[in-house]
Amino acid sequence: MINKLTMKCIDINSPYCPCLLAETNHCVFCSHLKGELVCDCNWSGVCILYEKQWQPKKQNRTMDADTPVRMETDTEFVVKRTITERTYLLEFEVDPEFARSLERCGSFVFLRRPSDQQFYHFPVEVMKVNGNNIQVVVKTIGPKSSRLLSDDNRQVLVRGPYYNGIFGQPWIDSIVNGKILLIVGGMGQPPAIPIAHKLVKGNNSIKAILAPGKMGKVFIAEELTELGIMVHTVSSMRQFGINAITELMADTAERPDLVVSAGPDEQHYGIIAAMQTAGVNIPMAATNNNTMCCGEGICGSCERITKDNKKVRSCKVQTDFSQFVQE
Repeated sequence: MINKLTMKCIDINSPYCPCLLAETNHCVFCSHLKGELVCDCNWSGVCILYEKQWQPKKQNRTMDADTPVRMETDTEFVVKRTITERTYLLEFEVDPEFARSLERCGSFVFLRRPSDQQFYHFPVEVMKVNGNNIQVVVKTIGPKSSRLLSDDNRQVLVRGPYYNGIFGQPWIDSIVNGKILLIVGGMGQPPAIPIAHKLVKGNNSIKAILAPGKMGKVFIAEELTELGIMVHTVSSMRQFGINAITELMADTAERPDLVVSAGPDEQHYGIIAAMQTAGVNIPMAATNNNTMCCGEGICGSCERITKDNKKVRSCKVQTDFSQFVQE
């Protein structure tokens, strides 16, 4: 497993690279495409500058531009289940290529009503991909999410794929035959499902601590149990879960190789504090809860500051969550 993460763009050398940021010399990785004179990207893959200047990709491009665009489809959703008041499990169908692109752990999409303007788009993490059917969970807490389900609407415009839904993704992708502590609270439950499936495929031994959080209900315990995961449910992560995590960290026999936190930032920081109390330094992957408006790194709404005073576009940059300045 990778013990230390270096910052890297989640879209590097994908069909969406070089991206819109490269057009304005704001690439998050290539020093030349940041406007600098010296090449110091420390990247062993295909050169991003080369791709931009000499190998322009033709797929997923508009007719009048050389920059890639995400897939977008107008489809109809069904409410598969009402989980709690204002929290719904939705399912919609997309074309096969779009569906395959969302099978990757950490994938998310932007949703809005087709009749609404683009600023109604809001990000939602993908919970499941079954064939061409995509399942997501939406909590109608603001004007964007509420608008999607108001007036018995069933039409949705889906834009994607986007991939930076989890910080520490390389740790999840690389670990095999390890011990995992999966900590899940509230709306962290939907993204926890693909994370769990990925970790199970790696033949890892997984313990999960689940809490209802502000959602008010734990609804994934049965599915995690069916995957062979040892599940422990607590009524409150703050009151009971963090204490259990601290005790587990202090036990050298039970100490995990990787911690995965799916939930709010408050939970992420509570787990970091628990590890510090136990005097251990274990890699922690964490779900991305930052505000996003465009998903392309353009608007800057997702920008965060690291402890070494770097500005990070969190919709694009893969890094260690513990390096962010606590807000």
